[in-house]
Amino acid sequence: MEKAVQLLLDTLKIYSPSEKEGPLASFLLGQMRDEFGFRNTRIDSAGNVLGEIGEGSTHVLLCGHMDTVPGELPVKLEGDRVFGRGAVDAKSALCAMMVAASQLKGRGLKVTVAGATREEGDSLGIETLIARGGDYNFAILGEPGGAERITVGYRGRVEMHITTHTSGGHAASPWAHPSAVEEGLRVLQRIKDYERDHAHGEDHYRSLSVALTLITGGNYSNVIPTSCAMTLDIRVPLGMSCETVVSDVKHLAEIYEKENGVVRVELAFEKPTEPYEADPNSLVLRSFQRSIIKNLGQKPGLIHKTGTGDMNTLAERMKIACATYGPGDSRLAHTDREFVEVKDYLNSIKVLTGVFTEIEHLTAAEGPSINDYS
Repeated sequence: MEKAVQLLLDTLKIYSPSEKEGPLASFLLGQMRDEFGFRNTRIDSAGNVLGEIGEGSTHVLLCGHMDTVPGELPVKLEGDRVFGRGAVDAKSALCAMMVAASQLKGRGLKVTVAGATREEGDSLGIETLIARGGDYNFAILGEPGGAERITVGYRGRVEMHITTHTSGGHAASPWAHPSAVEEGLRVLQRIKDYERDHAHGEDHYRSLSVALTLITGGNYSNVIPTSCAMTLDIRVPLGMSCETVVSDVKHLAEIYEKENGVVRVELAFEKPTEPYEADPNSLVLRSFQRSIIKNLGQKPGLIHKTGTGDMNTLAERMKIACATYGPGDSRLAHTDREFVEVKDYLNSIKVLTGVFTEIEHLTAAEGPSINDYS
């Protein structure tokens, strides 16, 4: 599998932080078309690179992302490890998808491989793919987890902006002039209490979490602040909806305003992402489990992650069964020690190749259910 390793090394050498994926997209376009036998290769309006291979009525979308977080790292093959920015998150998953899918030429399964843009940013790539639709029966998203494990669940996400307003005043008389910053922190405490009420011990996947990520307030060292702006990252567990969380937090803010007449609280929310957990009995997950057992001789692991992935959005809006899969230790993502084990990378190619065979067999026996979604 020297060709597969070389593809990964060449891909890592093209630095591609979010919004600067163009050179990598052009390289992968040429590789799909000239080296791996894909047809209908193209780069769309969002900068996504796409190619198709295989035939048949069952259509699988394989989607990995081309972009990385900022920060270029030396690319090298050292022993049995490949180092470089994106080695884990998530160029190895995308390369594994390309190599595995290239073996489908002439087979009875149709696959579209997509290298998406801006996953680490505003998700323009996946949003564009979803908006354009397609006759996909299943989708596999590329993210690290290890060759023997499949990610089946992510929490949802709400990004929330809180601005508190007070009249302010001279810092020499804080008892007479409420501080917008201090009031904002008190509002935050109410929300943290709400977080605690929706915790499930050490099971973070099943718990709500609230993280303060940005805060600004005040203009002068001797003036009590008149406004405070905070951004919260709220992760929503399965069993709760983002709509419920938004409604509850609005209610908390309204109560606080009524109790403290000198404070005005403004809330704004970005577009939410609902939590998602795949049905373990779905055809695509059964295909992964069978392939891991047959090709690696290991018991498949099902991962639930506390973050939020593109799988959430795609599954909900396209109403198709999804799984997330890829080589690498996710704890190394976004670090300066990012590397993937060559064995793990090559094993993921074996597993994906086996997944295609299992999907062919299972759909022949059961039929491709486009409603195989939970």
